[in-house]
Amino acid sequence: MKWITTNGCMVHQIIKGRSNSYLVMDNNISILVDTGMEKSRKELIEKLDDFLGEKRLSYLVLTHAHYDHVGNAATVKKRYDTKIIIQKKELEYLREGASQVPSGTNFITHILVALAGRISKFSEYEKVQADFLVDDEYILSPNCYLMHTPGHTDGSMSLIVDGEVALVGDAMFGVFNWSVFPPFADDVPTMIKSWRKLLKTGCHSFLPGHGTKNSRELLKKQYDKYKKRYMD
Repeated sequence: MKWITTNGCMVHQIIKGRSNSYLVMDNNISILVDTGMEKSRKELIEKLDDFLGEKRLSYLVLTHAHYDHVGNAATVKKRYDTKIIIQKKELEYLREGASQVPSGTNFITHILVALAGRISKFSEYEKVQADFLVDDEYILSPNCYLMHTPGHTDGSMSLIVDGEVALVGDAMFGVFNWSVFPPFADDVPTMIKSWRKLLKTGCHSFLPGHGTKNSRELLKKQYDKYKKRYMD
């Protein structure tokens, strides 16, 4: 899949399935958003090599520090000599190579987390050092900026491309065509507030870490529904 913005930014989905990874091209600046799980490493490297050619990878943006998003971060950093960017509240998880499983948001996931515990060997990955830390916002290229969108985790963030396409990590899911509500989130009211922030960007397409694109219309409908429950 590929999205092209008004100013010519290109967003390529290079890994899909259980966990998505995207490559954003803004003129001569290349930005990889998330790396998927360790088992997708071969496919990720092959596609990055194909897309980049002789060009270097400018940045690796990690939307948050869960294993299914950063499983190949250390490999990407070493292979492409790129700079890793993460929100400052996720830094220690990245350094430790492990993160907590977030709370369940429905009956089934709540039970799963209660049974498995917040710490699991499945959440471990190769530790790696970040190069830049984001607070609230960070301008990354002429047409792209990072925005803190907490809720799924305290340090989740999204990449806004040209005010048209948002790469949102797990701030929302794209598994069902009637819902963007993720099955796991540490702070649901804060997540709903992040949906409001994302709507204010003006973006029409929201690309999640899992599943397929969410439309602005669906996000607005979901925001209106859940703000009454969690915010009013």
